Amino acid sequence: MALACILLINATAYAEESPGKDEAAFLKIGVGARATGMGNGFSAIADDTSAMYYNPAGLVHISSPCVSTMYNQWIGGLIHGAITYVNPCFKQSAIGIGAVYLGTNGIPRYDEIGSSASSGEYKAYNASFNCAYAFHFTRGISFGMNIKGIQEKIDNEEADGFAIDFGQLYHTPIEGLSLSTVVQNVGSDMRFKDAAYKLPTCYKLGIAYRFPDYPLLLGCDWTKPLNNKWKINAGFECKVMNTLALRGGFDSQLFEDLNGGGLNLGFGFPLGPYTVDYALVPTKRIGNTHRVSIGMPLGRNESITTDEYE
Repeated sequence: MALACILLINATAYAEESPGKDEAAFLKIGVGARATGMGNGFSAIADDTSAMYYNPAGLVHISSPCVSTMYNQWIGGLIHGAITYVNPCFKQSAIGIGAVYLGTNGIPRYDEIGSSASSGEYKAYNASFNCAYAFHFTRGISFGMNIKGIQEKIDNEEADGFAIDFGQLYHTPIEGLSLSTVVQNVGSDMRFKDAAYKLPTCYKLGIAYRFPDYPLLLGCDWTKPLNNKWKINAGFECKVMNTLALRGGFDSQLFEDLNGGGLNLGFGFPLGPYTVDYALVPTKRIGNTHRVSIGMPLGRNESITTDEYE
């Protein structure tokens, strides 16, 4: 916690120059319909496979091997998807692997400026390949890290890099209350030819509260991007009849950038052995985006139980 506070102080010392000009900006897009439906205020919750992308320390609270996939119809016809596998291992630890993709099927190529006739198509995509490890440190406290290999390609231009996320999750002695600190996307610059671009490094403080006697979960993250100002992600999840989960959330960055966007909605329900989640992010300027996630357990693992961390 002290280390995270020091990093946050250092981050605020930077002038907020060139916001939004980071490379690998696709890493800012939320992964997982459940977390997105809650406004991406998820780092202090982090209790499913999407913990790998919000706070890898939460992976220790997954008690059985599981896999999840996500499809996101992103803006401008872009396709955003992810697949994640998490497996508890040894005792009180877990590993995870995953991949995230953002790309387009084809962009018209024009050989001359102002030409109305295209000469074919070219592709552009962004991808990250993730490997995470989390372990239980002491009563109520877990740590985790996620190592990412990053690749970006636009036609014949390509850039590669790597980044690391560090996360901490603390289930406090107060029943239902958890706190988190996360540092994301610390790593090498992405380089296209002679130009180098920094990664979208950010620092997070999170808090969540699960009501002991009511099926309501609240989460909130305060995020400080390295080259931008503070933003807030907050949301809730309420279960009806212990089956249907209703969600809502708010993203202050989207609200500011899109002049009225920022409200996220979602729901989830079990379907046999599967868990299905949906999230809607409506905006006035660029239309609506839709996410669907499907999760499935692959077996039982009794080596880890949630009670060991409470």
